[in-house]
Amino acid sequence: MASHHSVAELAYFLWLARGRPQGSADTDWFEAERHLGVALDAWRSESTTESEIDASLKETFPASDPPASHLPDVPPSNAADKWAAARLKARNEAPAHT
Repeated sequence: MASHHSVAELAYFLWLARGRPQGSADTDWFEAERHLGVALDAWRSESTTESEIDASLKETFPASDPPASHLPDVPPSNAADKWAAARLKARNEAPAHT
């Protein structure tokens, strides 16, 4: 169903087009709903369906990244050595203080 604002806006323009007659608000409102409903139905019939989208996406699976294992992260066994080497390198590359 079209939004309330869309129906109100179209009903207003229909009312203007008919010369702004008194007491015809319901007529214009129902006519706007009918027009917007027909337009929405036509758009839906021309648009791609969800099943067509799902079928096209099947070719992209499996994704490049494997699914998560849900196991906790564990640092590598040589992590302490790598951190020590990084600290040593940082100290050797640090500018000398004068």
